[in-house]
Parts: sequence; structure tokens; C-alpha cells
Amino acid sequence: MDRIVVFLLLILTGCAATPKDKDFEEMIFYVPKDYNNMSSGKIKLNAMIHRAKDKKNRIGLLVVNFGGPGGEAVEHASAMISEKSFPQSIIDRFDILAIDPRGTGKSEFISDLTRCSFNSECDSEKESVGFNISTMKFTQDINYIRKSLNEDKITFLGYSYGTKIGQLYSFLYPQNIRGVVLDSPTSIEHGNAIEESMTIPFAYERIMYHRLSKSEIELIKNINNKIKEHEIYTTKDGYKIDQDNFNKLLETIISTNDDDWSNIKPSLISFLKTEIFYDYIVKIQEIESSNSNDSSDSSLAAAIASASIGSINCSDENKPLLDSEIEDSLSLFERKSSLFGSLAYNAYYSMCLRWKAKRDPLPYISKVNNRVPILIIGGKLDSLTPYEEAIKVDKMYLGNKKLVTVNNIVSHSFSFSYTDAYVDYITEKYLLNPNYIIDNT
Repeated sequence: MDRIVVFLLLILTGCAATPKDKDFEEMIFYVPKDYNNMSSGKIKLNAMIHRAKDKKNRIGLLVVNFGGPGGEAVEHASAMISEKSFPQSIIDRFDILAIDPRGTGKSEFISDLTRCSFNSECDSEKESVGFNISTMKFTQDINYIRKSLNEDKITFLGYSYGTKIGQLYSFLYPQNIRGVVLDSPTSIEHGNAIEESMTIPFAYERIMYHRLSKSEIELIKNINNKIKEHEIYTTKDGYKIDQDNFNKLLETIISTNDDDWSNIKPSLISFLKTEIFYDYIVKIQEIESSNSNDSSDSSLAAAIASASIGSINCSDENKPLLDSEIEDSLSLFERKSSLFGSLAYNAYYSMCLRWKAKRDPLPYISKVNNRVPILIIGGKLDSLTPYEEAIKVDKMYLGNKKLVTVNNIVSHSFSFSYTDAYVDYITEKYLLNPNYIIDNT
């Protein structure tokens, strides 16, 4: 979970306010609280729309979502427009719509999640909020807003968890969608949070093999074996490494922050070769000290994001597990990777533990067969939404789809992020003409 929160922090705090221009409009939409009970009243969703600059050649409405769950959209999309992270052709020809999902930004239920995060006690809020901020409800919100804007179809660009929304929308409303980009996808097929986490160890191992030599990996495996046999591994300079400390070491290897990895790699390799731990500890403390300069607002944002992750993922489950099954799932993770199984288990297993709130489960979807052209972008070295997820999503769509694979880049979410120029090119061309880029590349 912490790794997800770190990624969300980049989204929640990395975007400055956008200087307003004549094409920018802040909006409030009032949508049904519960689409299965229309008498439940309406709630407020915060949004922005940036009108196409080339009005004569306007294509339509582009809805963007940056994932999380728990990531707001308005500030992030505004910054991307003002900083021209989106290609000019996209800014010229689309009305770009960003909606803060329920429980994020300035939308409804944010005060509930803020309160539970501040109090570090979220049980009552999960009871009252989780059901109301589900993936199903926000997907229905998008369609409700589409109709209120008198748009026949939308084009959807989703990152990370946002790809679940794109998948669900293309399944529920295929007649109302022009095209979908699923960037760093996670599959909608999973029945519960544990199922969804089972591909994480594979991603961790791929990053390790990308960053370290075989001999260095053998040294790491040797330490792991000694800890499993004796519970403690003692270094030559007297440091005692248990499983928790070893997991922290593994986290440095799979960090998506290349600067952190570049800083820590020499001292880590030195430790593996000499078994002297001191220099590694010093370097870790330097990095942690540098990263701890975040503001209190950032800390609160991380806490709110953490509450959102649990509330939405657990509300979405259509095959929930018993608490005993969740607690006993360590062996399932370790079967995937004896090295990284424990790390993945510790990060994800407690997400829905002791969940008692009402759920709003996702429909069970294994195959989607419609004419909507789908662009899927998966990273081989993505540790947050592993490449196996992109493959699963690709297999789920039986119709017109294309999978673009990003190799040799340890990152997450690729389109228009200055990560890969080819991905930017493909995504831009697809958004301008989904059928052309699917059929002719």
C-alpha cells in the first residue's frame, strides 16, 4: 500500500494551479448519489473543462482520469494543459474534461475521508463512504455528465486505476464511447484485492533482474535464505537484518524513482560484496531525510489517498475473502516469488482485512466484444500495475485493440509524461483517429 500512496503523492502534489485562459471553465455537476435509488438525492462533483481551441475542427469530448484510486483530476489536467504536456493537437481539437471523482479534490465525500485520515480511524467512514465512492458509481457519473453536456460519445484516457473506469465504461456504454486509452492498466477481471495483487511479485523480480547482475542477485538470494533459516542475518559489522529490514532493502531495488536508485545502488552493491552494512544505512538515511521535506499537506494527501484506496478497492470486490483467507494468503504470494512474496504481501494483504461495509461490486467481466477500438499501453518494468495486467486486459478485449509494450523503463503511466516519445506519438495519433492507429500500425 505504501508504494501506491507514494505514487499518488506525485499526482496529488506535483501539479501547480493552472493560469486560467478563455477556454478554461471550472464546473460543478450534481449527480445522483445512488443510481439504483434515484430518490437518494444528488451529490456534488468538482470538474473543469478546457474547450477545444480549434472550434471548427473539434473532435469531441476527451475525459481524463489519473488513477489512484483516490487521485483527483482537475488540478492535474489543468497543469498538463498549461504546461503543454498534452500535444497541441489534442488541446486544439478536444474539449478536455477532468472530474474529481467522489472522495477526491473538491468533490463530495472528501471531508469524510479527510476526517478519518486526520483521526487515523476510518472504520465509521468506510461504513458510510465506501459504498458511495465505488468504481461503478463514478463510471455512471461520467455517463450522466456526458448526457448533461449533450455529447453522443466520449473519448477516454485513463492511467493506472483509471483504466478500470475505462474498461467498465466500454463494457457498460459501448455505444457512447469513441475510443479508450488504457495506460498502465490493471484488469477489471479480479474478484478481490488479493487476486489483484498476485502479479506484483513478478513485476518486482523483473525490475531486480533489470537493475542487478546475476551474481549480485545470487548474493541477495543468499541473504534471503539465511533469514528464512535463522530469522536473522548478521552482517560483518554487526547489523542484524530480519525479514522486515530485508524487505526495506528490497524496496530500494524496485523503487520507481531512478534518482533514488542511482544514489543507493553503489552502497548496496558494496554491501553485497563486503557484507559491511554501514555505508548503505547512511545512504538510506540521507535519502529518507531528503524525501521527508514534504509539507504536512502532502502527508495529509497521502493519508486521504490511502483511505480512498481501501474504500474503493474493497467496495468493488465481487468475490470478497474471509479475514482468515486474507491473513493466510502469504503462502500464495511466496509461491509467486520466494524473494518478493513477503514484501508484496505486507504491502497489500491488509487492504480489505476486517472490511464490514456494504459493497458495490463490479460486474464479473471476462470478455468484452464490441467495436470500440482500444489502445493498451503496458510497461515491462512497471511495479504498480505489472505487465501481466496489460496482457490480461489485452486478452479480455475480443475486438479491435492494440497492445503497446514499453521496455527497459522503470516507470508507471507513460503517455504525455516525458517518458517515451514513441508512446506519446501512438497515443496522440490514436486519440485523433482511433481506427487508423489500430488498423495501420
